[in-house]
Amino acid sequence: MKRFLVILFLLTTTGLSSAACRCQPLDYLFYIKPGSGISFSECAHVCAPNPPWNPAVQGYDAPLGRCPIASFSVGCEIFHVVDLEANISNRSVFKYRKCQTPTTGGASYMREFDLNITPILFSANFLGRGIPYCKWSFGCSTIYPIVGAGVGTSNLLITNYRTTGLLPTGDSFPYPSFSAENQYTLHKNLTYTVLAGIEYSYGDYWAISTGYRWFNAGNFKGPRYQRVASGSAVDVVCNEWTMRFRAHEWFIDVKIFI
Repeated sequence: MKRFLVILFLLTTTGLSSAACRCQPLDYLFYIKPGSGISFSECAHVCAPNPPWNPAVQGYDAPLGRCPIASFSVGCEIFHVVDLEANISNRSVFKYRKCQTPTTGGASYMREFDLNITPILFSANFLGRGIPYCKWSFGCSTIYPIVGAGVGTSNLLITNYRTTGLLPTGDSFPYPSFSAENQYTLHKNLTYTVLAGIEYSYGDYWAISTGYRWFNAGNFKGPRYQRVASGSAVDVVCNEWTMRFRAHEWFIDVKIFI
Protein backbone atom coordinates (compact mmCIF):
# COMPACT_ATOMS: atom_id res chain seq x y z
CA MET A 1 0.00 0.00 0.00
CA LYS A 2 2.82 2.38 0.88
CA ARG A 3 4.56 1.60 -2.41
CA PHE A 4 1.34 2.39 -4.31
CA LEU A 5 0.98 5.76 -2.54
CA VAL A 6 4.58 6.68 -3.33
CA ILE A 7 4.10 5.85 -7.03
CA LEU A 8 0.83 7.86 -7.14
CA PHE A 9 2.56 10.83 -5.51
CA LEU A 10 5.41 10.74 -8.04
CA LEU A 11 3.02 10.56 -11.00
CA THR A 12 0.95 13.46 -9.67
CA THR A 13 3.90 15.74 -9.04
CA THR A 14 5.38 14.89 -12.44
CA GLY A 15 2.09 15.80 -14.15
CA LEU A 16 1.85 19.08 -12.27
CA SER A 17 5.41 19.95 -13.19
CA SER A 18 4.73 19.26 -16.86
CA ALA A 19 1.58 21.43 -16.77
CA ALA A 20 3.51 24.23 -15.10
CA CYS A 21 6.20 24.03 -17.75
CA ARG A 22 3.61 24.55 -20.47
CA CYS A 23 2.84 27.94 -18.92
CA GLN A 24 6.47 29.07 -19.28
CA PRO A 25 7.20 31.26 -22.31
CA LEU A 26 8.87 29.69 -25.34
CA ASP A 27 10.97 31.59 -27.90
CA TYR A 28 8.53 31.00 -30.75
CA LEU A 29 5.28 29.18 -31.45
CA PHE A 30 3.64 28.41 -34.80
CA TYR A 31 -0.12 28.67 -35.08
CA ILE A 32 -3.15 28.55 -37.34
CA LYS A 33 -5.90 31.11 -36.90
CA PRO A 34 -9.43 30.88 -38.30
CA GLY A 35 -11.43 34.07 -37.91
CA SER A 36 -14.67 35.89 -38.58
CA GLY A 37 -16.34 39.25 -38.02
CA ILE A 38 -18.39 41.93 -39.76
CA SER A 39 -17.23 44.56 -42.26
CA PHE A 40 -19.08 47.91 -42.31
CA SER A 41 -18.24 49.74 -45.55
CA GLU A 42 -18.06 53.48 -46.02
CA CYS A 43 -19.69 55.20 -49.00
CA ALA A 44 -18.16 54.12 -52.28
CA HIS A 45 -17.56 57.72 -53.51
CA VAL A 46 -18.73 56.75 -56.98
CA CYS A 47 -17.90 59.27 -59.70
CA ALA A 48 -19.46 58.83 -63.18
CA PRO A 49 -18.20 61.18 -65.95
CA ASN A 50 -20.80 63.23 -67.79
CA PRO A 51 -21.05 62.53 -70.66
CA PRO A 52 -21.66 59.66 -71.27
CA TRP A 53 -23.33 59.06 -67.89
CA ASN A 54 -26.54 60.98 -67.25
CA PRO A 55 -26.50 63.37 -64.28
CA ALA A 56 -29.02 62.43 -61.57
CA VAL A 57 -30.76 64.38 -58.84
CA GLN A 58 -29.48 61.91 -56.23
CA GLY A 59 -25.95 61.71 -57.63
CA TYR A 60 -24.07 58.39 -57.85
CA ASP A 61 -22.54 57.95 -54.39
CA ALA A 62 -24.01 55.30 -52.09
CA PRO A 63 -22.99 53.01 -49.22
CA LEU A 64 -22.09 49.39 -49.94
CA GLY A 65 -23.62 48.08 -46.71
CA ARG A 66 -22.08 45.41 -44.51
CA CYS A 67 -21.20 41.75 -44.87
CA PRO A 68 -19.61 38.90 -42.87
CA ILE A 69 -15.90 38.09 -42.92
CA ALA A 70 -14.32 34.64 -43.18
CA SER A 71 -10.55 34.40 -42.75
CA PHE A 72 -7.67 31.99 -42.19
CA SER A 73 -4.10 32.75 -41.11
CA VAL A 74 -0.86 30.90 -40.47
CA GLY A 75 1.84 32.53 -38.41
CA CYS A 76 4.49 32.49 -35.75
CA GLU A 77 4.40 34.13 -32.31
CA ILE A 78 7.93 35.30 -31.41
CA PHE A 79 8.92 35.80 -27.75
CA HIS A 80 5.21 36.39 -27.00
CA VAL A 81 5.76 39.95 -28.26
CA VAL A 82 4.99 39.88 -31.99
CA ASP A 83 2.94 37.74 -34.38
CA LEU A 84 4.11 37.46 -37.98
CA GLU A 85 1.43 35.94 -40.21
CA ALA A 86 0.00 35.46 -43.69
CA ASN A 87 -3.75 35.79 -44.05
CA ILE A 88 -6.41 35.16 -46.68
CA SER A 89 -9.99 36.32 -46.16
CA ASN A 90 -13.24 36.98 -47.97
CA ARG A 91 -15.89 39.68 -47.68
CA SER A 92 -18.98 38.72 -49.62
CA VAL A 93 -21.18 40.35 -50.75
CA PHE A 94 -21.35 44.14 -50.59
CA LYS A 95 -24.23 45.65 -52.57
CA TYR A 96 -24.40 49.00 -54.34
CA ARG A 97 -27.97 50.17 -54.97
CA LYS A 98 -28.77 53.72 -56.08
CA CYS A 99 -32.21 54.91 -57.20
CA GLN A 100 -31.82 57.86 -59.57
CA THR A 101 -34.02 60.43 -61.24
CA PRO A 102 -32.59 62.25 -64.28
CA THR A 103 -31.99 65.96 -63.73
CA THR A 104 -33.83 66.56 -67.00
CA GLY A 105 -36.92 64.80 -65.62
CA GLY A 106 -38.51 61.47 -66.43
CA ALA A 107 -38.93 58.08 -64.79
CA SER A 108 -36.54 56.85 -62.09
CA TYR A 109 -34.31 53.79 -62.42
CA MET A 110 -31.83 51.79 -60.32
CA ARG A 111 -28.04 51.60 -60.70
CA GLU A 112 -26.59 48.50 -59.06
CA PHE A 113 -23.69 46.10 -58.69
CA ASP A 114 -22.33 43.56 -56.18
CA LEU A 115 -18.77 43.59 -54.83
CA ASN A 116 -16.79 40.62 -53.52
CA ILE A 117 -13.39 41.30 -51.87
CA THR A 118 -10.68 38.67 -51.27
CA PRO A 119 -7.43 40.04 -49.80
CA ILE A 120 -4.12 38.26 -49.16
CA LEU A 121 -2.18 40.13 -46.46
CA PHE A 122 1.08 39.87 -44.54
CA SER A 123 0.74 41.24 -41.01
CA ALA A 124 2.69 42.05 -37.86
CA ASN A 125 0.74 42.20 -34.60
CA PHE A 126 2.41 43.41 -31.40
CA LEU A 127 1.32 41.64 -28.20
CA GLY A 128 1.36 42.69 -24.57
CA ARG A 129 1.78 39.06 -23.54
CA GLY A 130 5.58 39.27 -23.31
CA ILE A 131 5.77 42.83 -21.97
CA PRO A 132 5.86 43.47 -18.19
CA TYR A 133 3.02 45.60 -16.79
CA CYS A 134 1.15 45.23 -20.09
CA LYS A 135 -0.76 42.05 -19.24
CA TRP A 136 -2.97 40.46 -16.62
CA SER A 137 -2.01 36.88 -15.75
CA PHE A 138 -3.78 34.31 -13.60
CA GLY A 139 -2.68 30.70 -13.63
CA CYS A 140 -1.95 29.67 -17.21
CA SER A 141 -4.25 32.43 -18.55
CA THR A 142 -3.22 35.89 -19.74
CA ILE A 143 -5.13 38.88 -21.06
CA TYR A 144 -3.27 41.62 -22.93
CA PRO A 145 -3.69 44.28 -25.66
CA ILE A 146 -2.76 43.80 -29.32
CA VAL A 147 -2.05 46.34 -32.07
CA GLY A 148 -1.02 45.54 -35.61
CA ALA A 149 -0.90 46.35 -39.30
CA GLY A 150 -0.97 44.41 -42.54
CA VAL A 151 -0.29 45.02 -46.23
CA GLY A 152 -0.99 43.01 -49.36
CA THR A 153 -3.31 42.87 -52.34
CA SER A 154 -7.05 42.38 -52.84
CA ASN A 155 -9.13 40.89 -55.62
CA LEU A 156 -12.14 43.17 -56.06
CA LEU A 157 -14.77 41.38 -58.12
CA ILE A 158 -17.66 43.47 -59.48
CA THR A 159 -20.67 41.37 -60.52
CA ASN A 160 -24.26 42.02 -61.65
CA TYR A 161 -23.41 45.55 -62.79
CA ARG A 162 -26.41 47.09 -64.55
CA THR A 163 -29.08 49.76 -64.70
CA THR A 164 -32.52 48.28 -63.99
CA GLY A 165 -36.10 49.50 -63.83
CA LEU A 166 -36.06 51.32 -67.17
CA LEU A 167 -39.28 51.73 -69.10
CA PRO A 168 -40.22 48.93 -71.53
CA THR A 169 -38.52 49.37 -74.91
CA GLY A 170 -38.75 47.35 -78.12
CA ASP A 171 -38.87 43.61 -77.50
CA SER A 172 -38.93 44.05 -73.71
CA PHE A 173 -42.55 45.27 -73.73
CA PRO A 174 -44.45 44.95 -71.39
CA TYR A 175 -41.53 44.20 -69.06
CA PRO A 176 -39.06 46.77 -67.72
CA SER A 177 -35.73 46.88 -69.56
CA PHE A 178 -32.16 47.32 -68.35
CA SER A 179 -28.93 48.74 -69.79
CA ALA A 180 -25.22 49.32 -69.11
CA GLU A 181 -24.87 45.63 -68.28
CA ASN A 182 -21.66 43.75 -67.39
CA GLN A 183 -21.53 40.33 -65.74
CA TYR A 184 -18.20 40.66 -63.91
CA THR A 185 -15.00 42.75 -63.72
CA LEU A 186 -11.93 41.87 -61.63
CA HIS A 187 -9.45 44.40 -60.24
CA LYS A 188 -6.36 43.85 -58.07
CA ASN A 189 -5.53 46.59 -55.58
CA LEU A 190 -2.91 47.36 -52.95
CA THR A 191 -4.57 46.92 -49.55
CA TYR A 192 -3.61 47.76 -45.98
CA THR A 193 -5.13 47.28 -42.52
CA VAL A 194 -4.53 48.50 -38.98
CA LEU A 195 -6.09 46.97 -35.88
CA ALA A 196 -6.35 47.24 -32.11
CA GLY A 197 -7.94 44.87 -29.63
CA ILE A 198 -7.43 42.46 -26.76
CA GLU A 199 -6.37 38.82 -26.66
CA TYR A 200 -6.85 36.06 -24.11
CA SER A 201 -4.38 33.15 -24.19
CA TYR A 202 -4.40 29.89 -22.29
CA GLY A 203 -0.77 28.88 -21.92
CA ASP A 204 0.78 27.77 -25.18
CA TYR A 205 -2.36 25.95 -26.28
CA TRP A 206 -4.74 28.52 -27.77
CA ALA A 207 -5.78 32.18 -27.73
CA ILE A 208 -8.81 34.22 -28.79
CA SER A 209 -8.73 37.88 -29.84
CA THR A 210 -11.29 40.53 -30.75
CA GLY A 211 -11.26 44.19 -31.62
CA TYR A 212 -11.46 46.89 -34.29
CA ARG A 213 -9.81 46.86 -37.73
CA TRP A 214 -9.55 49.56 -40.40
CA PHE A 215 -9.56 48.07 -43.92
CA ASN A 216 -8.57 50.07 -47.00
CA ALA A 217 -8.59 48.48 -50.48
CA GLY A 218 -7.98 51.77 -52.27
CA ASN A 219 -9.49 53.23 -55.44
CA PHE A 220 -10.64 51.25 -58.47
CA LYS A 221 -12.79 51.54 -61.60
CA GLY A 222 -16.06 50.07 -62.77
CA PRO A 223 -16.44 47.87 -65.86
CA ARG A 224 -14.81 49.11 -69.05
CA TYR A 225 -16.70 46.88 -71.50
CA GLN A 226 -20.47 47.10 -71.32
CA ARG A 227 -23.61 46.12 -73.15
CA VAL A 228 -26.01 49.02 -73.65
CA ALA A 229 -29.78 49.17 -74.18
CA SER A 230 -29.49 48.68 -77.95
CA GLY A 231 -27.70 45.36 -77.37
CA SER A 232 -24.36 46.66 -78.66
CA ALA A 233 -21.11 46.01 -76.76
CA VAL A 234 -19.13 49.20 -76.14
CA ASP A 235 -15.75 50.16 -74.70
CA VAL A 236 -16.15 53.09 -72.29
CA VAL A 237 -12.40 53.49 -71.72
CA CYS A 238 -11.57 56.71 -69.80
CA ASN A 239 -15.26 57.00 -68.88
CA GLU A 240 -15.56 54.15 -66.38
CA TRP A 241 -16.97 54.80 -62.94
CA THR A 242 -14.30 55.49 -60.31
CA MET A 243 -14.85 54.45 -56.70
CA ARG A 244 -13.07 53.32 -53.55
CA PHE A 245 -13.46 50.76 -50.79
CA ARG A 246 -12.87 51.46 -47.10
CA ALA A 247 -14.44 49.73 -44.11
CA HIS A 248 -14.63 49.66 -40.33
CA GLU A 249 -14.55 46.08 -39.06
CA TRP A 250 -15.14 44.05 -35.93
CA PHE A 251 -13.07 40.87 -35.88
CA ILE A 252 -12.80 37.75 -33.75
CA ASP A 253 -9.97 35.24 -34.27
CA VAL A 254 -9.06 31.92 -32.63
CA LYS A 255 -5.34 31.13 -32.53
CA ILE A 256 -4.42 27.45 -32.18
CA PHE A 257 -0.76 26.71 -31.46
CA ILE A 258 0.75 23.75 -33.29
